[in-house]
Amino acid sequence: MSSDTATNSNPSSSMDVPFPIEIDEQLGERLQPNEANFTTEMSNIIENLVRTRDQPGHAHRDVHAKATGILRGKFTIDENIPPQFAKGIFIPGKTYDCIVRFSNANGNAEQSDAKSDGRGFAMKLLDVPGPKLLESDKDAKTQDFVMINHPIFFTNDPKAYLSLFEKSTSSNPIQKITAPLALGLKGAMIAVKLGSGTIGNPLQIQYYSAVPFQLGVGLDRLAVKYSLKPVSDQKDPIPNHPAEDYLHQAIKKSVSGQEEMRFRFMVQPRVVAGAGAEQVHGHEMDVEDSMTEWCQKKSPFQEIATLSFPPQDIDTPEMLKLGERLSFNVWHSLAEHKPLGSMNRARKGIYERVSRIRNDMNSVPREEPSTSV
Repeated sequence: MSSDTATNSNPSSSMDVPFPIEIDEQLGERLQPNEANFTTEMSNIIENLVRTRDQPGHAHRDVHAKATGILRGKFTIDENIPPQFAKGIFIPGKTYDCIVRFSNANGNAEQSDAKSDGRGFAMKLLDVPGPKLLESDKDAKTQDFVMINHPIFFTNDPKAYLSLFEKSTSSNPIQKITAPLALGLKGAMIAVKLGSGTIGNPLQIQYYSAVPFQLGVGLDRLAVKYSLKPVSDQKDPIPNHPAEDYLHQAIKKSVSGQEEMRFRFMVQPRVVAGAGAEQVHGHEMDVEDSMTEWCQKKSPFQEIATLSFPPQDIDTPEMLKLGERLSFNVWHSLAEHKPLGSMNRARKGIYERVSRIRNDMNSVPREEPSTSV
């Protein structure tokens, strides 16, 4: 694998990661008070958490710390993709090499796969030309997509998110126990649901962006959400006596045969009143409200691409090492796929800070792959 490498001498600094204050009012974005300050405070808390929790040379992500599989794949855009979606990387018939990381949501890299948890999916498309939105990697040849196995997130309020971080990392046990209350009743219920599931195989569940993204530039740009669903209906049972890494073993078994494993990639366009036959009030598909699911009856997900995994060995030293060194950030993106909403705005600085901390503590160069593995 060849790669482009950019090293920062002050990994924890976020001063050169401008907060994305330019919002798109036409697509429904609204900047909330003190968002930038809240994001900086959250980044500071997370940095302290990682530097306190982990030893140099063994720094992990603050969340989604445990990978259940790192895979090579192909991402192919449908030849007959509807014209309104054929923007940015979605070029009819185009195929990209990609690297995908499946993960457990918890920040404990040693947690058993059998424990109830959310699950994550992160895909990095390779050889994607064009300037990227993340200033530190504007020349990178990658495009990232990050999803979870739940259609909504547990907060849309940066202040509440900061309060959650403060309480959950507090040395006061009462603060820790009551941390979910910072999210309010609805948020706490979503958080419980998001983290309460067990699965048989990460290749057999559906994933969602949960938050919206821009699609296209100019007057015909859209706000959309993404989802990924397996082509097969097969569901592996959870073992009676599951190993600590049984999800990794399930993925390994699935891709060690003769057949490809495939997902369909989908988009759900935001529809607003007066914008077509399927009309909804703008607030029902609010780009700032990541706690409310967009109505699939009024705006169904539409399939536009296929993600396929050829038979492969996921336990090679190269792939395991790559999985630990890679960083994913939704702002590793073309302008045509700009992240939207407060949660995405916060992700820019937070994800970048965590990436730099890990690079610094593990003494590894910061790098974005530029060609296929």
